[in-house]
Amino acid sequence: MKNIAISLILLAFLGLLSLGATGSLVTGTSGVFNKVQGEVFQESSSDVVLEGNKLFISINQRDKENSEKAVIECLNFYSEKYPQLDEYTCDLVLRTNIIIDDSCNYLTGVLVKKDSEESITLDYNSNC
Repeated sequence: MKNIAISLILLAFLGLLSLGATGSLVTGTSGVFNKVQGEVFQESSSDVVLEGNKLFISINQRDKENSEKAVIECLNFYSEKYPQLDEYTCDLVLRTNIIIDDSCNYLTGVLVKKDSEESITLDYNSNC
């Protein structure tokens, strides 16, 4: 009985530690998206993959706050950085806990260049 009580206390402590670590790590890596300072998009520790004439970017965020703004700024930033490409896809992944993989792709933005025109479409995942 004593061992069970000690185990429960340790599990509770690890759970609290996990939540604290999640807050600091996720906020530290995606804070620029949660509280955008000014109007300047900054590269973070996002994943960037180039396939042919298409660029795929994945950014992490802890909540849905400013998600549209983050995705649009991501698309604009990378389209200026790599102007020779035709299509840019920026996925915003919500990640609320780093120990339990509860991440989901909340918002996908696609910027397509065709001739001299650019169009941006946003697609929300309602199950996220």
